[in-house]
Amino acid sequence: MGLRKSGPLRGNHPEIGHPCLFCKCPIQAGDVIGHVSQNPDGRESGTLVAHWKCIEDGFNRLRGSRSAAPGATRDFLKSWAGAVKDDDADGKFPYASQADFILKHGRAFEWRALPPGVRMGTARQCFRNSVRLALGRPRFYTYVEGYAINTWVVRHPVAHAWCVDPEGFVVDTTWDEGMDYFGVPFRMEYVRRIADARKDYGLIDNEGMGFPLLTGAHAIVDALKS
Repeated sequence: MGLRKSGPLRGNHPEIGHPCLFCKCPIQAGDVIGHVSQNPDGRESGTLVAHWKCIEDGFNRLRGSRSAAPGATRDFLKSWAGAVKDDDADGKFPYASQADFILKHGRAFEWRALPPGVRMGTARQCFRNSVRLALGRPRFYTYVEGYAINTWVVRHPVAHAWCVDPEGFVVDTTWDEGMDYFGVPFRMEYVRRIADARKDYGLIDNEGMGFPLLTGAHAIVDALKS
């Protein structure tokens, strides 16, 4: 987006007196402002200025318009699991679907901004990003797979992976901000074992190994963290 924050402004700042992009009130000494680039390469010639509070208010309105009811992810999983169970009469496997597995072993987690020292990973690589963080700092972070809602992109739950800190808060190095996380925490030994055995990441949706968690081929006691 090309958004840069600066201020509080000194009395001789060249942008004092310029109108705010949003509220149209003049920028004054002491204001905290944001520069919004109109050019994709961030050239100064295409930059507009606004009060930082006006920018934050705009983001909050956008965030609110994309909000979902608490528990939306769990409700989505229940709907999916119920539909599959109705169509799975033989019940030859312990879990009828990924949703069934996540509901039986997962729980809700709350998003929190990234802690100091943790950087964002590669976009759209949540499983890879989260596995690497968990394996890199196993004493601090636990790997989790499940579903969540990306606040800025979609309004429905999608398959996702993240880590949680010792307090149980989400540490998400893929999304700028998410909500309504519901997933299954895994033991580090199991994460490392699967990561070493296959090129792709993903423990629950593990088609390459025949979905061992869903079929019961891998023992839950060895895979999941209580």
